Amino acid sequence: MHRVDVAHALDRPLELSTDHDSRIVADVVAEWGRRHGKAFVLDLTGPAGGCCVSVPQDRGSEHLSFDAVEFCRTLAGRAPGTGLLATIVPF
Repeated sequence: MHRVDVAHALDRPLELSTDHDSRIVADVVAEWGRRHGKAFVLDLTGPAGGCCVSVPQDRGSEHLSFDAVEFCRTLAGRAPGTGLLATIVPF
């Protein structure tokens, strides 16, 4: 998140690596899923994105779609979140 914060503060583009940053995002998604404990389908866009499904057979899963960086900013408390996105993941 510090790299994201610095890029935002300096109004500079954020350079992301799919190999490196998508692994960090995957770890954040896993922790987020453990913390809220509800079924979800998550589509994350951008170089660090991907699709995550917590319980594939659950038709009641909440469907969310976000840019991967904005998703992480929200979970880190840097942007407001509602519903499942109100679950904070400190990282």
